[in-house]
Amino acid sequence: MFNTRTALIYLVAIGLLAAAATDAAAQFVPPAGYGGKPNGPGVAPPTDPAAPPLKRLSDAEFDGRFHLDPNYHRTGAGHVKVVGVFEVTEPDNSHFVDAWSTGFMPTLAFSDGRCFSFTAEYNGCMLWNGRLAQASCEKKVYTGRTSLAAPADSGLRLVGFSWSFGAWVDDARGKTIVTSPASTTFETLFTADMRTSAIMAMNGPDWPGGNVTLVGRVNGRLTIVTLEVNY
Repeated sequence: MFNTRTALIYLVAIGLLAAAATDAAAQFVPPAGYGGKPNGPGVAPPTDPAAPPLKRLSDAEFDGRFHLDPNYHRTGAGHVKVVGVFEVTEPDNSHFVDAWSTGFMPTLAFSDGRCFSFTAEYNGCMLWNGRLAQASCEKKVYTGRTSLAAPADSGLRLVGFSWSFGAWVDDARGKTIVTSPASTTFETLFTADMRTSAIMAMNGPDWPGGNVTLVGRVNGRLTIVTLEVNY
């Protein structure tokens, strides 16, 4: 349960990322969400006329795309749940090329050289009031431990690491494999029925869980999916 002590611990953790402190604060939301009910629309009224349009999609319709691996060594404790899905309309004459974050809300980069920071409010264990605003294109990330490697014959393509969560794409099946920060060998935590281009995450300071965001394409549309994850 999120409380004041947890908030203070988490803000100290963010402060340790000195090189990325400013951007992290803009994209920081405590993992697992606040209590209470959502307040406001799925997408906030735009404040940046240059920002690509956002659409809030149904979490329930996406839950079936994410599957805890039945062989994960802590299956009884494992948990993965969708808490926010946003579809992004790519700008005219431009396309998505990359995403990154020091937390779990991404900065999106497009081929025309512009970047937009995604932020949202986390209430009732759901993301609401999503918005995009133009931001710096300086790439800042916190990868954590990155020593894991997929088996050589797996056919998996590395997407990246964030807070020691790892993501690999199985192009043949159109799926993404995500590994746990607690894993010391390559071990699937959950799979996602989507091709992912970027992963960003943030761990809870005092329990084995946090939030993972995957950016990729669903039915050809650029989509941001944020998950509540226990491992």
